Amino acid sequence: MKIYILNKVLEFENNVESIEEIFEEVNNIIAISNYTLSHFEIDGDEVYNNFYGYFFKNIDTIEEVKVITKNIKDITKEILFSNIEYLEEAIFEVEVLANEFYKEPSKKTWSELVNLLEGIRWLMDTFYVVDMSDELKYIVTSYETWNLYAKDIYSLKDIMEGIGGIFENDDIAFPPEILSDEILPLFKDMKDKLDTLVDRNIDKSKLN
Repeated sequence: MKIYILNKVLEFENNVESIEEIFEEVNNIIAISNYTLSHFEIDGDEVYNNFYGYFFKNIDTIEEVKVITKNIKDITKEILFSNIEYLEEAIFEVEVLANEFYKEPSKKTWSELVNLLEGIRWLMDTFYVVDMSDELKYIVTSYETWNLYAKDIYSLKDIMEGIGGIFENDDIAFPPEILSDEILPLFKDMKDKLDTLVDRNIDKSKLN
């Protein structure tokens, strides 16, 4: 089989013994590049997970493998695009959720609150990834605005640290206040900042 990765073409025998060597060589090439693995295109099929299992199952027939990579800059942009899209949807969802808590919250309402908290954790986690990226200076339009966005993230962190008591005390009066008075304006402010930080006119299809 032939394996195409970055500017190299590798050839391996179609046997189980080659699989470990294939992944070792692919990982070594990526490790010394400014790229990261996205997925494999194997004889026309796009494979995004369980790579080893796919190779093991189809090793006898695989002819051509394309290793699809993304550079760190593109990944960072994708994260920021995803942040903006999440905030756009979450702003509406927070408004709905706050209204439900002002009325009579159901089990579904509490479940949606948990989902929101997971979304906030994701926003925080992705912020740390982007903030540590060497490519940040080439992506955001203003470090000053990015630092203000960082303050919003830390405000979310403070909210998350104080929100545990809601579940411990089953305090249904507390969630709508946090949602409408703290999280909602923060989400709107964060989205506005990201809209000015990232050029959304970039063709995202070029990042794939």
